[in-house]
Amino acid sequence: MRIRFKVPLLVLGTFFLLSNCTVKWTKAIQRGHISQKAFNEHVKMEIKNGLIFVPVKIDNVEYRFLFDSGAPFSISEELQRNQSYKVISHGNIVDSDKSKKRIDWVQVDSIKIGSIDFVNQTAFIGDFNANPKLECLGFDGIIGSNLMRHCNWTIDQEKKELSLSNAVSEEALNNSVTIPFDEDNQYSMFINFTIGRAKLSNILIDYGSNGSIALSKKAFDVLKKNGIVDKTFLESGAQQNGVVGAPVDINHEIALSDSVQLDTLKLLAVELKTGKSDMIGNQVLSRFKVTIDWDNKVLHLQEPKLDTDPIETFGFRIGYTNEKGVHIQSVIENSIAFKKGIKPNMKVTKVDGLDFENGSSFCDYFQNEFGPTIRIELIDFNGDRKEFIIEKTSLDTNS
Repeated sequence: MRIRFKVPLLVLGTFFLLSNCTVKWTKAIQRGHISQKAFNEHVKMEIKNGLIFVPVKIDNVEYRFLFDSGAPFSISEELQRNQSYKVISHGNIVDSDKSKKRIDWVQVDSIKIGSIDFVNQTAFIGDFNANPKLECLGFDGIIGSNLMRHCNWTIDQEKKELSLSNAVSEEALNNSVTIPFDEDNQYSMFINFTIGRAKLSNILIDYGSNGSIALSKKAFDVLKKNGIVDKTFLESGAQQNGVVGAPVDINHEIALSDSVQLDTLKLLAVELKTGKSDMIGNQVLSRFKVTIDWDNKVLHLQEPKLDTDPIETFGFRIGYTNEKGVHIQSVIENSIAFKKGIKPNMKVTKVDGLDFENGSSFCDYFQNEFGPTIRIELIDFNGDRKEFIIEKTSLDTNS
């Protein structure tokens, strides 16, 4: 999940607004250390909805944190109420949907991942219940970029194992493709890679996104102009992906590419989508065993998955707001759902065995794993109930 803090003279032209306090966030975020000197810790992680969750301990109580390289370290409002950490600064965040919100920064005295003790870390207080999707995921904080930079990390999603170490393993050094990264003021990582003949620069590594690759419209237009992508699809409606939780209108272009290349690694069947931020998400990162080498500012990528599942979709997304309830949030044009008359903002009453008028919740839907076909009941704009059976199809068959 991309979260930007507003600071002068960033390349992205954003600003961080400080209130009357004694510590600038750019100084506060540099605080902290690890109490151990030599270590190699292994922790089991959970993968849910394409995102990584890790157990942590604060005062010997276990909590569930999202592993998110696109955001700084964060704790929930509930955790702050329990702990009453000292507030050291204030400011605004800008999330991946470009929505803005006022937040507080606090100093977390100690947080343990496995046996590794991260001391005096700076965190922002997040309202993770503001976005219904994040509320459904039920996590207590974010293992973010400023905390990550204190050691090296290996993310093995096939084994569901996260490793923390003061030194990079010989395996990672000798059996990997190495990609350098740059960092910004909040220690987010940015890499360069190519799609066909086009070189893309300063693309965020975002483990907090369960998407694939998002590009600015300008970059996407360059790919189209040079014939690097030809067949595109339009997704219209709204999305609600940021930590602030505000729905925003979208008109995303989507394409599939077999020409994404990370150094010498060529990737097949990669989804490209226009977005408000340039990033590479966990749909791509999960193909590799990744070691984040903070000592040398490089990523080591191992064991690429050569066989990838086809990208399939029902052709629509379902969302929730207090005003609209459970509803169709966006639709891909020319998909089966689109051709059957499903449109954004139609009210959803049933999905398979879920009945939203009789006790089922949006979280029941969000946490469900549906099969290749679903039955959905909607109320259209005339107030009529309509039932549809929709099959999941490959994106490139929608035309």
